[in-house]
Amino acid sequence: MGEQFRNNRMPIKFEHTTDRLTRRAGMIIVNEFGNRIELQRSLDAALGLPGSNRGIKASDYIQTLVDMFIDGALSLEDVRSLEWDEAYKTLIERDAYPSSDAIGDWLRRHGGRDGERRLWHAIADVLTLNTDSDLTLDIDTTLIEADKGDATMSYKGIRGYQPLLGIIASNGLIVGSEFRFGNESPQANLARFIRQCERHLPNRITTIRSDSAAYNAEVINECMDRERPLRFTITADQDSAVLGMVSKIPQNEWKRGVNADGTAANWEVAETVHTMEHTKHSFRLAAKRTEDHRQIDLFQGDHYRYWIVATDIPEEELDANGVILFHQQRGEMERLIGELKNYFNLDHLPCGQFDANALYFTTGILAYNIVQLIKQVALGADWMKKSIRTLRYRLFHLSAKVISHARYLIVRIACVPAWFEQFMSAHARLRYAPLAPS
Repeated sequence: MGEQFRNNRMPIKFEHTTDRLTRRAGMIIVNEFGNRIELQRSLDAALGLPGSNRGIKASDYIQTLVDMFIDGALSLEDVRSLEWDEAYKTLIERDAYPSSDAIGDWLRRHGGRDGERRLWHAIADVLTLNTDSDLTLDIDTTLIEADKGDATMSYKGIRGYQPLLGIIASNGLIVGSEFRFGNESPQANLARFIRQCERHLPNRITTIRSDSAAYNAEVINECMDRERPLRFTITADQDSAVLGMVSKIPQNEWKRGVNADGTAANWEVAETVHTMEHTKHSFRLAAKRTEDHRQIDLFQGDHYRYWIVATDIPEEELDANGVILFHQQRGEMERLIGELKNYFNLDHLPCGQFDANALYFTTGILAYNIVQLIKQVALGADWMKKSIRTLRYRLFHLSAKVISHARYLIVRIACVPAWFEQFMSAHARLRYAPLAPS
């Protein structure tokens, strides 16, 4: 029966066509967004113009990489896919893309701390489009494995790099980054990094959340010494001083915790006040404890496991249970970092030099932020949790035929009607409507 089925199939004839076809018609959304925010002008102002009129502009290199990140490229060599797509180049009015070798050379020449800093000037211009206030900044590092070049061994025994990131909790925008060697301490220069993030969004960050890397006097003083203190929740080190204070909490002050959905939790919560050496102010410790069912040291005298959060948020605003629940929301940052590394393909860095990889990684952050802002201003709240994979499938990677007429282009898009309507609505908003969250 299988042979009969195969023999009865309709014959297929394959032919090559010179028609201008593209699988990425929806990527014009990215181009329209860049035009509206004058991205090319910001990039050239931040990174400078080439030395001759025949040189390739910094904006051309950066915008090429942005297109590649959003399109899903896996390596610099994938720029050929864009170069060969004549229909797409016609659609966005672009003549050519730089080669992979040219991109690599440019990254090596202009990378490093200075290139990273300059590019962040342009990213900060893009971030001004978002007008949200009273923002919470989540801070964390991530490891990128690399077994070549100048990568170094991290504290986790992985050779690579360890970028530091600052992400806004409510909208997922990355508002600060510092590319670092793998062996650099996660605690290094966090107070300076907080100030960097604040410069990119002036007077709008009111709270920071961090793991125990930020549990040090420098960060706590940075937050509390201000005329208007910066609120914080930081995972506390469980050193002898912290555990000593928690152990002194009377048993009758421990209360059954309440989950975010209002149900009773299987943990208890209480709080105390603490100060550390070299800090100028005391702060609250919100402690969560669960019973430890592992074999207990008979001389330890405690059968609980603890999770302790340091905070300066007033008790009348958030009680100990509220502090724990608020701090647990840092888990969303792990999803966003996973999106950046796995779906923008920043888990792989193309060069063997720190300087080049720093500029490449920061360009990936620009591409990520552009997608987050497109969701806000062109697609709406329902799209904010959707990953770049969904956007590629339903919006960016639309098949189309491009036909030129004397004064205009016809773009015949082949997709389901609902996706076509989504595309047309997003394109119209970016081209004609004010750029504001929809």
